[in-house]
Order: sequence, then structure tokens, then C-alpha cells
Amino acid sequence: MLLVRFLSLLPFGMLYFMSEVVAFMVYHVFRYRRGVVRENLLNAFPDKSNKEITRIEKKFYRHFSQIFAEFVKGYRFAKRDWQERVMMSNPELLTEFLDKGIPVVLMAGHTANWEWPAFSIGQQIDYPFEFMYKPVKNQGFDKVMMALRTRHGGTAIAKDSAMREIIKRRKVPRIIGVIGDQLPAMGTEKLWFNFLNQETAFYTGAERIAVSTGYAAFYIHTKRISKGRYELTFEKITEPPYQKDDPRIIEGFVKRLEQSIRSKPSDYLWTHKRWKYTKAEEEEFLSQL
Repeated sequence: MLLVRFLSLLPFGMLYFMSEVVAFMVYHVFRYRRGVVRENLLNAFPDKSNKEITRIEKKFYRHFSQIFAEFVKGYRFAKRDWQERVMMSNPELLTEFLDKGIPVVLMAGHTANWEWPAFSIGQQIDYPFEFMYKPVKNQGFDKVMMALRTRHGGTAIAKDSAMREIIKRRKVPRIIGVIGDQLPAMGTEKLWFNFLNQETAFYTGAERIAVSTGYAAFYIHTKRISKGRYELTFEKITEPPYQKDDPRIIEGFVKRLEQSIRSKPSDYLWTHKRWKYTKAEEEEFLSQL
């Protein structure tokens, strides 16, 4: 944590220079998950040439390193910094519901900068912001990440107890942030979609929250305008009344997420081992239990 505090004092220019060095080392020397990134890109974009894939791959590693530099720098940000660097094009879509006392579920993926929006929304919209998270195995790293993520007013909700905690305060107008593109474990509740040219599983947690509580469901598209500057655009996926097990929420999220990724492929988190198993492989696994 002391290292993060020290690095956050450095100017953006120096942090970005360091990020370029890190990107070069990670890509060319350590070759961090190069095979995973290449396989993911080839499967997602079979129509692109090897030259195009390599170009996206290199841009991704630079982007990935810059995200960490921005994450660290954000530790020192005040409200005015968030307003200047993360602009919201249409926050009224959220406040229309919040002002009527209706909380919203805000879904996002690992596109552009997936950390800054949570910090900035909590600073710029005058309603509580809560986000679901899954603790990582390294307790020291988890502690640092949690300190950074909650420093700007956000409240963390552990995924395992999220539904219980949300229902306790179901009538409190607030924003609940959900990163919805993580890989569900085998045997957990999920929905399958054709996503980026591949059969892909998605958690149904956001759907269960919205349907159980009657919250409106939104998607957030984060666009990088320049280094250290982003624009957030909110899109309503759907609103109550809902049907039981309403598929529109996750389906709407998946469709919008793919559009965001295709608009700028290098800004997605390709190091993630997102496609570890197929639907058929899971069915075979469950049949042997």
C-alpha cells in the first residue's frame, strides 16, 4: 500500500512512461499470457489477418499497462479530478429512476478502464454506489485493491452474500455496479450465448437482483477519449415489470458488451481465460457427479 501511495504522487507523464516500459517487458520479455491473448483474439475475430491480430495484441498490452498506471494515480483524485477526466454523457437516464426512489443495477465489462467509472460515478452522482466483488486468493493484494476501490466512497459487497445484503436495503435508492463478463464456475447458475464468435457462459446474478427487487437494469459503455480521459454512456437494458427468470437483462448486456468490444478490440481484457469449457463439457462434468 505504501508503494501505491508513493507512485500516486508521480505525475501522469512519468507513470505513463513507466507503463510503456512495463508493457514492453511484459509483452516481449516475460511474454505474460501471450498464448492466452492470441488464442482469444483468433477465436473472437476469425475474419482478421494475423497482421491485424498482432496489431490488436500489441495495443492491448500497452492499454493494459496504462490501466494500472491510471488506477494508481486515481488514488489521489478528488471530485474535481473525476469530473474532469471521466465525463458522463447522459447521467439523467440513471437519476430519472433514482429520483423516483428506484435503485438501478449498472452492468459493465472489462472494457477500456473498468475501475475509474465506479470511482467517478460515486463522486459525480449524488446517490450511494455499491459494487459486487469476488475476493482474490492473495489476501495482501486483495486488501490493497479493496482500499483503492473504496477510497472514493464506494461500498463493496461480497458476491457470496450480495443478494442478502441487497434485499436488506432494497428500498434505498442507489446504484449497484456489476462486472458481468467473468467466467462462471462449472455447476453454477448461468446462461449461454454466442458471444465473440464463441459459445460463452454468463453469470445470472444481475438478472436475479433486478427481478427479485424490481430494479432497473442499465449498461455502461466506457470510451477512452485520450490518455487518462474517458466518456461514460449509459444505456437502459430494461426496467420492471419483469417476468420470472427474465432473460432480457443478461441478453441485453451481452449484446451491448460485444458491440463495445468490437468498436475497439484492444481495450478489452484479453488475458482473462474466459473460455475454459463449453456447454457440452459442463454437461458431461455434471453427469459424472
